[in-house]
Amino acid sequence: MSLHFLVIPLSWKASIPQLVLLTKVDEACPLVAEDLRNIYRSAYISNLMGGISSRLGVSLSAVIPVKNYYQELEINTQTDVLVLNAVVQMIRAAEGFFDDFYNPEEMDM
Repeated sequence: MSLHFLVIPLSWKASIPQLVLLTKVDEACPLVAEDLRNIYRSAYISNLMGGISSRLGVSLSAVIPVKNYYQELEINTQTDVLVLNAVVQMIRAAEGFFDDFYNPEEMDM
């Protein structure tokens, strides 16, 4: 079993949002392999996410578990939900970053 996580920062500066994708969670935990809906019920995944959060210095909400498509021939709704959740979190982080730089008063000039 090899567990991977991918850090997606544009920079290590504090002002740039950082997200961590925890991949292959189905290989890391039998409870999750049995049913992906158990991903947030798994104590092992929860502890893993907490450890990664503290080691990398990012908030726990910035660690996003996903399952990889690597051998499947058909799409899986549960896998898609995790992947789409990760994409939504990435968009929110980027949107929040750009909102901090947007100043409506400058648009009136």
